[in-house]
Amino acid sequence: MNKINEAINNTTYIDVLMKQQANNFYVERDETGDLVYHWADARVDMLSSSKLWSILLRCDTSDQSLAFTDAITNELISRKDFDHSPRLWMQ
Repeated sequence: MNKINEAINNTTYIDVLMKQQANNFYVERDETGDLVYHWADARVDMLSSSKLWSILLRCDTSDQSLAFTDAITNELISRKDFDHSPRLWMQ
């Protein structure tokens, strides 16, 4: 029975994730009429810590990216994962 419940939980998780990702996906046509697929996901919880640090180092400090950099910083703090911090890269 545990395997059945586990399979149901995994399916539910996948369904929720797919619905969230569908909100970040859209299709449009370019000037030649070809389909162009776009996927933009600003969620940071699925990225590795090293990737988050590299994004954080490249982000500018404008008001537009402030919410994004705050989300990255909060995610790194919640992970307590500072193994890839810029301080270690500069050594």
